[in-house]
Amino acid sequence: VSQSRYPDANKPSWSIKVSDNTKHMFLYPFKTQFLKTALTRKQVSDKLIQQTFLSDADYKKTDNQPRIFFGEVSEQDFTLETITQQKSLANFCTGEIRGSENEIYILLQLGAWQHRRIFLLFALLIMACLIFLANHLILYKALYPQTLAAWLLLGTFFALLATLYSKATKFHRGTEETMAHFSALWEAQPIDKKEVPLIFQ
Repeated sequence: VSQSRYPDANKPSWSIKVSDNTKHMFLYPFKTQFLKTALTRKQVSDKLIQQTFLSDADYKKTDNQPRIFFGEVSEQDFTLETITQQKSLANFCTGEIRGSENEIYILLQLGAWQHRRIFLLFALLIMACLIFLANHLILYKALYPQTLAAWLLLGTFFALLATLYSKATKFHRGTEETMAHFSALWEAQPIDKKEVPLIFQ
């Protein structure tokens, strides 16, 4: 892969304007964003490969370029996990490279976890704890737990909520830097979904 110099993601030469097309709760640690670039599919893929330990290459470095991610990259899509400690980036990044010629639209999906089902599991466990605690308090007509099991359930509830809050806080804190990094890497601009041709949505 040929060497190339990237713009500094922390000091992009263009303004980064992240769209609001994915309104979400604060505790929801995922974001979807479209990016538009004038690069070709191959150029988008090559630039990303230069920053990635590729799983299908046994994570071997072929040059001295610093690696930020590891995962899989092709000219159609990519799945990445952040490994750098130098930048506050989202833990997981997946995407699809859509478009043709020099009009490429990248559907970028960021997450604190690789799969949304982990968040769903947290949400279901928290709801279950709340329901059982509510039933317990109604049964005993009390304002606080009356049994050891209920206290343990309350502790579990707060532990789950604290973990989810910590993950979400870290994720949202790194979202802007992650978007700036990819926008600089691909010389791309974040756009709303409605600005993307229907065929590429």
